[in-house]
Amino acid sequence: MTDFVYMLALAFSVYFVFSLFYHTALRPMLCDRARFRLFALRDDLRRLAIEGEVEPSSFQYQYLERLLCRLIEKCSWFSWSSFFEFLWRNNQAQPSHDSLRFEAEASDSLKTIHDQTISGMARVMLTNSPIWTLTIALVLAIADAFGWAWKRWVEIKTKIFLEEPLFDSGLVAA
Repeated sequence: MTDFVYMLALAFSVYFVFSLFYHTALRPMLCDRARFRLFALRDDLRRLAIEGEVEPSSFQYQYLERLLCRLIEKCSWFSWSSFFEFLWRNNQAQPSHDSLRFEAEASDSLKTIHDQTISGMARVMLTNSPIWTLTIALVLAIADAFGWAWKRWVEIKTKIFLEEPLFDSGLVAA
């Protein structure tokens, strides 16, 4: 019995040390890294405007810059828990009119910046939720047998979640 208690205490201690290291050193570094990538994408967008490829007053530019600025500001907020809360509250959510308009009207270079933004923020969700990430990775490995439709559904819902303004969805009090 005492061996079990010692093993349990050792396991808890190791978990505590790694958790402390992750949350005080590794996670902030990874979150800052993602935030700096978003800054670089915003710089790329502004460079496109300077070079005349897109008008700064255009809907596409305004939409993408607002999205980037909002995600930079809320980078540490996005996690699997907030994503699951969004799915629970908004299980019938559809892409917004602005999102559909952007997809229809944006140039390939703007769509590339947008796709890199969404992909980067999905990685931030993984970074901000390490235990959920391990759990979900196991579930996805098992769910691989269910086919591409389920994966596509998760991808679409993640994109909608990241594009929704936080104040409009009621997730964050004003």
